Amino acid sequence: MDLGFGDRNNEIGQATAQALLTGAQVQEQSLDAELTKFDRLLDDDDALETLRQKRLEELQSTYTKQQKWKSLGHGTYQELTSGGSNTNDVAKDFFQASKESERLVVHFYRPSTRLCDVFHAHLSKLAPKHLETRFVKINVEGCDAQEGSGASYLVEKLGIVVMPTLVLIKNRQAFHHIRGFDEFGGNEDFSSNVLAYVLGKNHGILDLRDDEEVSDEVLQYQGINKMTIRKIKSAKKGYYDDEEDEFE
Repeated sequence: MDLGFGDRNNEIGQATAQALLTGAQVQEQSLDAELTKFDRLLDDDDALETLRQKRLEELQSTYTKQQKWKSLGHGTYQELTSGGSNTNDVAKDFFQASKESERLVVHFYRPSTRLCDVFHAHLSKLAPKHLETRFVKINVEGCDAQEGSGASYLVEKLGIVVMPTLVLIKNRQAFHHIRGFDEFGGNEDFSSNVLAYVLGKNHGILDLRDDEEVSDEVLQYQGINKMTIRKIKSAKKGYYDDEEDEFE
């Protein structure tokens, strides 16, 4: 049989056709096995009911968890002292938020710094998609002139020196700073998916969605930094003690 490879390459063509046929047969066998398993399940009322109950329990658990997250402010990108806070002390609100939410992304920004708007735009998109993580922002404009204020305290203890800065907190540990855009290729022309990739894949602060995967070509082109996470231990870099509302 001539497969269009020419006389000299006909053998290669035959091998290719056989490989394709074998692959199709393997896929067909796998599908048949899944269908057989499903047919058996349909014939077993008890097994089907068990599966249905398990699925209902999973859905209920997910719903309950999501409702709890929403009650804590997850799903929105908020100024930390807004939305139901009983205090104007941003430091107290920061500690409270870190206690309530297992994963927290805090954007320290100045309204007068245009590049902070880049993070504002992206974080506003990510917050509704990632209920598992809380996204908040803290305005540090003028806090240098308000020595002793909550914002000033956080800036000093967390070592906030670059605007914008994201502080990543997991299990009440401030474990990483993202300062500026170095981890995104060094410029502001990165997408929300790239930000999600860095936050999820590199730092584990959110659960990466299927539609947020970024190709290796994009990562290489933009020079995305896959840096290794190191715990922050010095006071200036902001090690947050999980037993006390203080920094060591």
